Amino acid sequence: MTSPTEALLRRLRNALISTFLRLLTLFSSRIWSLLRRLRSSPGLPVPNPTESYWQTPRAPIASHGEQGELSEYADVVIIGSGITGTAVARTLLDWERDHGRSTRVLMLEAREACSGATGRNGGHITPILYAQYPSLLRSYGSALAKQIIRFRLSHLPTLLSVASAEGLLASSQARQVDAWDVFLNEQLWRDATQMLAVYEREIDQDEPWKILHGLDATTHLGLTDTTKGCLGTKAGAIHPYRFVTGILQRLLREYSSLCVSLFLPPPPTNTLLFCRFTLHTHTPCTSISTHQGLYTVSTPRGRITTRHVVHATNGWVSHLLPGMRGRIVPARGIMTAQPRPPEASADANTDGTTWNPHCAFVFFPGDTWNEDDYLTQQALPPQSSSSSPSSSYPPPQGELMLGGGFSSAHGYTNVLEEIGNANDAGWNADTGAYLSTALGRYFPGFDAQTQAETKEDTVPNEKQASASAVKSLWSGILGISVDGQPWVGRVPPQVSGRPSPPPPPILTPAPEPEPRASHLAPPGEWLSAGYSGEGMVHAWLSGKALAYMVLGLDVAALSSSSPSAGSEPAGMGVAHTDTGTDPSDPDTDLAKWFPSIYRITPSRWASTGIEDLVAAFI
Repeated sequence: MTSPTEALLRRLRNALISTFLRLLTLFSSRIWSLLRRLRSSPGLPVPNPTESYWQTPRAPIASHGEQGELSEYADVVIIGSGITGTAVARTLLDWERDHGRSTRVLMLEAREACSGATGRNGGHITPILYAQYPSLLRSYGSALAKQIIRFRLSHLPTLLSVASAEGLLASSQARQVDAWDVFLNEQLWRDATQMLAVYEREIDQDEPWKILHGLDATTHLGLTDTTKGCLGTKAGAIHPYRFVTGILQRLLREYSSLCVSLFLPPPPTNTLLFCRFTLHTHTPCTSISTHQGLYTVSTPRGRITTRHVVHATNGWVSHLLPGMRGRIVPARGIMTAQPRPPEASADANTDGTTWNPHCAFVFFPGDTWNEDDYLTQQALPPQSSSSSPSSSYPPPQGELMLGGGFSSAHGYTNVLEEIGNANDAGWNADTGAYLSTALGRYFPGFDAQTQAETKEDTVPNEKQASASAVKSLWSGILGISVDGQPWVGRVPPQVSGRPSPPPPPILTPAPEPEPRASHLAPPGEWLSAGYSGEGMVHAWLSGKALAYMVLGLDVAALSSSSPSAGSEPAGMGVAHTDTGTDPSDPDTDLAKWFPSIYRITPSRWASTGIEDLVAAFI
């Protein structure tokens, strides 16, 4: 944990950075514009985003619930239909069904289903491990640093298990891969091997990392001779859009109407069990207010009354939670889909090397960890119709999914333009041009002259695509946490700008057609966001933890511990006394697997700001 001395030094550092930034605004219009964006609302997602290759073809539920009447009441309203919102909905609904309880969950999406960062990312399930372990150790101590590493690592088996249980292994292409960190700078390569040595001494491994030097790296992986070395381990890859929309489709099918499980004992009363899930796309939440112990969620199509509001909007979260401005900041990134080289046959390199969908890469071309590109490959096309896996989607073609270039193209000038930018209707022209030719930097045989030049900060069109070796180029909005860790838990009033709803008046309720879920935690707003570009190794289990908090199963909220340990202050997140962990489900004991530093607390909120993000780049 951070010592008092370290906390004081951090405050002094941030004060100096704040003063320096104010001085810079007098001389730099770029800095002035950046700080203005960071203090402003990101707004709602734009209605005309660039088209992500992952979203072609559209899922059957892409525009589900965009018409018709809204429900007037839901026990839980989830804002956002990406991987976080889906994890929350799945956990809530399946838990309630399995425990004989009634809950109505309503999900709002401003655009099509899964059209935000989840449907636009790189498809990696590749946690940052050895490179961040030393800083985690310094900041949080050994026990918590190791818990954070385990939390990240656990996402691969968890996502594979979920994909299998949902019958989505084929369509989502969820799989284990050999993940390689590739270094082109000699000094960073030496630093990486030293960090890995420390990491392997302190973290238990199922198998040792692979270390390839120079010629071995170029020979084994088919890389250019500028490669200084590679570090390899096991990780994962996935088609994020089909994974999430496949789960949402199952939830809609199973919970779209009155659900009474035939496999559960009868409820203690004659009340029927209601587990209902509704999804409304093209229905943005425009405001939230409190009234008579409940929340009112307003949309252009009507209002919904609810006990719980879950914010799962990541880069856009500070639009409805103004207190998160300067804590979670949007940043625009770019992805491309590019064809395999013509010489890469469907059965090439079955030993697991390059041009095989069981490989993934993170490239570090410069002398800093902040400059990286990342590559996965979709599954290869089936060699025959009989070998085609069961999926309703067209077979993949082994496309190369390349992203990054955040600071590689014209350095930090582009970074200043993209941080605070929540407009995914376009992209940065320099970064787009860089990614269109970047594969030639890492692999021989890619002719940069034949690859695309992205000339405009506009949506790609047919003419650009047909003249280009790049199949598709699109942008997406990341949610960058200024202190580097996700923000998960009950939202304090000073963050939302809204008072917590008072207890509802004790009145004899009028008969309702469906019972309300009074067994949940006390009414509140909840948040899980700020994954800093690493959502596939943070979002699912963060969403699951948040669902347990909403269910009133958060033991940490019932116990008193020091704020420095990440505990909620008195009265926040306190569950009803008749709930608690389920002894048959160890997952509900969050203290055992969910890092306490991720929790939202007033002290954490008050001590962080944009200065922390600036310090990370210094």
